[in-house]
Amino acid sequence: MRRYLSDWKGLIYNLAFFLNGLLVFLLLFEDRFTVPIWMQAVGRMHPLVLHFPLVVLILYCLWVVIVEKPDSTRWNAQLADSLLIIGTLTAVVAAFSGFILSKEDGYESDTLLWHKWLGIAISLMSIVLYGSRKYLAPWKLHSKLIVGAFLVIVFVGGHLGGNLTHGEDFLISPLGPSQDETPKVAFEEAKVFDNLVKPVLEQKCLSCHNEEKAKGGLQIQTQALLVKGGKGGMLWDTTKADLGLLISRLHLPLEDKKHMPPRGKVQLTDEEIVLLAAWVKGGSRFDQMVSSLSPQSPVYAYAQNVLGGGRTEEQYDFSGADADEVKKLNTTYRLIKPLSAESPALFVNFYNRANFKSEDIEGLMPLKGQIVSMDLSKMPVKDEDIKRLAQFPELRKLILNFTDVTGATLGELKKLTKLRELSLSGTAVKMAQIKTLESIPSLKKVYIWSTGLSVEELATLKKGQKIAFETGFRSDTLVLALNPPIIVTEKQLISKDEKVTLKHQIAGTVIRYTLDGTEPDSTKSLVYDKPIAITKNSTLKARAFRAGWYGSKQVDKVFFKAGYPVDSAQLLTPVDPGYKGKGAASLFDGKVGDTERVSGTWLGFNQNDFQGYLYFKKPVQAANVTISMLRNIGSYIFPPTRIEVWGGANEKSLKLLKVISPEVPKKDIPGAENLVYEAAFEPQQLSCIKVVAKPLSKIPEWHGGKGGKGWMFIDELIVN
Repeated sequence: MRRYLSDWKGLIYNLAFFLNGLLVFLLLFEDRFTVPIWMQAVGRMHPLVLHFPLVVLILYCLWVVIVEKPDSTRWNAQLADSLLIIGTLTAVVAAFSGFILSKEDGYESDTLLWHKWLGIAISLMSIVLYGSRKYLAPWKLHSKLIVGAFLVIVFVGGHLGGNLTHGEDFLISPLGPSQDETPKVAFEEAKVFDNLVKPVLEQKCLSCHNEEKAKGGLQIQTQALLVKGGKGGMLWDTTKADLGLLISRLHLPLEDKKHMPPRGKVQLTDEEIVLLAAWVKGGSRFDQMVSSLSPQSPVYAYAQNVLGGGRTEEQYDFSGADADEVKKLNTTYRLIKPLSAESPALFVNFYNRANFKSEDIEGLMPLKGQIVSMDLSKMPVKDEDIKRLAQFPELRKLILNFTDVTGATLGELKKLTKLRELSLSGTAVKMAQIKTLESIPSLKKVYIWSTGLSVEELATLKKGQKIAFETGFRSDTLVLALNPPIIVTEKQLISKDEKVTLKHQIAGTVIRYTLDGTEPDSTKSLVYDKPIAITKNSTLKARAFRAGWYGSKQVDKVFFKAGYPVDSAQLLTPVDPGYKGKGAASLFDGKVGDTERVSGTWLGFNQNDFQGYLYFKKPVQAANVTISMLRNIGSYIFPPTRIEVWGGANEKSLKLLKVISPEVPKKDIPGAENLVYEAAFEPQQLSCIKVVAKPLSKIPEWHGGKGGKGWMFIDELIVN
């Protein structure tokens, strides 16, 4: 035992030699090497282990450089050998983990290539230094030159790694002009994107989404790249309740893998999140001036804090709210913030349509004496909610754009004696209801774009002197496109007694739809005039049409006919730990997986086939099994290559009922999409059903992950 302990350096040297050999072998066959899922954790240890060998090797090199003569009291050969062998082992561990990490998606630059090869060079040179240390006396000039060159490589490799993580100018940025020396743009000349939004994106997002490191295929260093989006599609979509990828991922829990910025990175402040959401809700314009905004706008308030400005804020005669109360009432999709620093006035923004309830307005009553601005754009606010809003006596600004308000209760706003600005764009208000607003003495401006009021009615309102009605730009030669209709029904699994509801914010708009997969047009497609019954699995496609407007873009959604209630289910093959959903319960929980946030809804398979049982306590007369799956080729999620459906009275009496063999895509298909596979067979009594699905074993040559295994995502199995 003592002999082995005394030769510990030899053991470590042999281990380091073996690992370097393995690393060289992997490099020679890099094109054929695919990182298994279990090994990804090794790669992600790279940031944890790389600092130790850097410190140890730098210390050893500096020690060699300062030794002057053989009998120097500064030199301790045993300690120097210990430092070098420890540095040698940890260097190869860091190089190996870095090589594994480099195989992950999103690292695509020349900087990565140089960093990887220098890291491997450092590992190989370390073991060569240790093996030849007897021939490299530290007090000789050639030894100092070799070690000095090695030290330069260590510094350069570390610098390139810092550039990958923190950006190209990470090391030298403190040497550049200080922030105070950078000329600030004048408030009146500032643009919302260039001077407010862009700096936030550069500070919090650019380090992971640039030409050197494009996580998710996304780069944001130019406006064109920002609009283009990444592998997940466009970054924003105002037709969605959560405004699309950019805003929804900011609101995910910090522990969620899809949360942005990732855990460990500097997070956005609440004010910055409000800024980005307000910019997206306002149309994500790149040319909008800050000075064109209302002083009540949250973007305007943010600009005052960041840019300054000579405008005088309104003085309020009420005291500030209790900070703990404000913090308690803030939620993921309802943000309450002061208008500006030290101001007692609060503004409120709502973000997620799907999560909104009327009680969310009632819940703000403890702050009714401080809330001066409320933005409920695109929330399902109804006429009865106006009565709740009328209970906030300090409201100066109320935004109800594209809500469900029809105007029947607008008279309730007379109670708001300080209301100066009201926005009703995109609602179904009528002329008579708009006229009731003239009885509100404090009201100065009303926005009524896209409300369905006739040109004559709008002209009449514009002639009024008391209230300034903003009706938007109109031209006899300009035809605008309608917004897409809204599919109100959130759930996708529709039972016998349920129906699908559509709506459009502009009165007089005709919604046409199809359920047979064809594209809806303005003449032949079905007209939506009542909720739609779903009698079979269908893809609903809808467009909006109105005289004097271009037809809207298409909106679509997959709906499933609910089947027999499943009593229990069992998974026969293991699910990938990163995508385990609710386990077997995901197969019959009545919820179809989200096409964007896949971490908590789908069962993911890569190394194994999917095999699962469905059980019924009483036999059911079955003739069809629907399998809900996902395709997102940019994220390596492919259709299965084979689906088998088996059935019988129990596991031992199963017989093959149906085989489906989906085709492998021959080219990239952008975005994510629900796939629906229907296995129809002769009607029969079944108590046990087994479904088998096989993932793609080899990704095609045209794909960036060619040769590797494809992912397969599955969630709901429906028996009819």
